[in-house]
Amino acid sequence: MSQDQVKKEALFNEVKGSLFEYLVAKNLAKKRDEELRFQEGLDANYLSVLSQQDRMVRQFYPQMLPFLRDVAGATADAIVAYLGEAPSNLRLLGKFSNTSVRSTYHEADLLFDTGRGEQPLSLKLNKRNAYVNTKSGGIKSFFRQYFPGLPEEVQASFNQLVDLEFNRMALDLHGANGLEFGGDFKSWVREGFSELPGDLAPASRDILKAYYARIAREMHRILSLAQARDPEAFKTNLAPLMGFGTPRILQVICFHDFKAGTSSQVEIHPYEEVASHAPVVSGFHQTASVEVTVGDWSLQIRVKPMNKFTTTAIKVNCSVKVRRPSGA
Repeated sequence: MSQDQVKKEALFNEVKGSLFEYLVAKNLAKKRDEELRFQEGLDANYLSVLSQQDRMVRQFYPQMLPFLRDVAGATADAIVAYLGEAPSNLRLLGKFSNTSVRSTYHEADLLFDTGRGEQPLSLKLNKRNAYVNTKSGGIKSFFRQYFPGLPEEVQASFNQLVDLEFNRMALDLHGANGLEFGGDFKSWVREGFSELPGDLAPASRDILKAYYARIAREMHRILSLAQARDPEAFKTNLAPLMGFGTPRILQVICFHDFKAGTSSQVEIHPYEEVASHAPVVSGFHQTASVEVTVGDWSLQIRVKPMNKFTTTAIKVNCSVKVRRPSGA
């Protein structure tokens, strides 16, 4: 992939989400002749960011604009068809919006009124067949935050293991590359070795993968323990990791293949789809992730570096996939 193409891909990933959210909301507002009301209700900071992103796209990636208009229109149509009505009083809740209701509606990007009351909705523009990212957080608070029923020592003991495994990985990496490990990665950097996982030689990358897999194996053990201790609490605790921070939220995902130019596919999922099934923690497969099956849903809990692998700052990425055709 050329450097120019890499930059375009990065730009696409950076701006597609917020522009998509705005365009879907704008399309929905039009269906109730509320476009002016919607525009006037936008936060000034939000408008400023959107304006900057729009200029960037027009200058560097103009072919993205008709694509975003098409997928936003298709998504708005699908939402209206699902609801059986055009919603009113559209409000954007994205990360650039200055709103006090984020703590109430969690991962919702859009809030509107229907004949059945107020409806929060999360919006995702996702590559076709890929997992949908739902939650990301630091590994050293993961169990404390999302599984509060577990004893506090579970998180504390896990954090000690993370530190021990980090030191083991560091020793293995330095030794495999003919270096002495002095307690940090200063000599590693000084000798010109990269701190980014993708830049490592295959043998070094295997050491890093094994490190993340050992941490994931312990996460698998703890998750299995949490389910055995209290199956109902475990089921409830999984919901936010699957994108349902509140049972009221609707998940709307527009799957696309921008490069292939094929038509998009919109899926809409209510909380009831996961609430009616008992979760199953799948067997561990010596990878950097743990998989939990909930009905037709697969939740992947993956261990990843924040950016550089040379610190113990590790994150847990959660993502989901519904393993059935839309509407089935």
